[in-house]
Amino acid sequence: MPARTLLFDLDGTLVDSLADIAASANHVRGVAGLAPVDLDRARTMVGDGARKLVERAIAGNPRGFGPDDVWGDYLAHHEVQCTGTVALYPGVEEFLDRELAAGTRMAIVTNKPERFARRISAHLGLDRWMAVLVGGDTTSERKPSPAPLRHALDALGSRTPATMIGDGPQDIRAGKAAGLRTIGVLFGFHEPATLHAENADEYWIRFGESV
Repeated sequence: MPARTLLFDLDGTLVDSLADIAASANHVRGVAGLAPVDLDRARTMVGDGARKLVERAIAGNPRGFGPDDVWGDYLAHHEVQCTGTVALYPGVEEFLDRELAAGTRMAIVTNKPERFARRISAHLGLDRWMAVLVGGDTTSERKPSPAPLRHALDALGSRTPATMIGDGPQDIRAGKAAGLRTIGVLFGFHEPATLHAENADEYWIRFGESV
């Protein structure tokens, strides 16, 4: 029986990075003349890549700034901030250790820019489990396109059996579009009802633990 393949989203799935994301979002909000938002509001901006995050963060700003006007500010701030408070969710290390020992091929497929995803991966030691990392700018498309998932599978030299695991609708939709099994993570950044509406094959209430 061939070893299975697992593709993981990063933010809200493997790692709790919300405070760092919020800090950088609030930095560009300040540049654009807006007041900071709390973690719950920042949570609603996450999932579709950094450009969309910035666009959402400065929406309606009084200075008339667009994403291009504050993009450099975001990049410079998050280069430092992305490893500020980020941490693995409980149970991640134990789960990944078991899978690696079983011969499972594993990769990260995230909409976060690759430069930041790699910094986080190195900072938290995810490199020792993940053979491949695909960021939001690694390919020409981001999730929910299946292209990043297919890129990861090609890099792993594996097609089936494979599963996409993530906390956002983008993850489930990308997994289905790629013909993969899907697992929705209910402890991440998105509302459980939103994920349930995507009809994933399985749901986790805690890392590696099905509902």
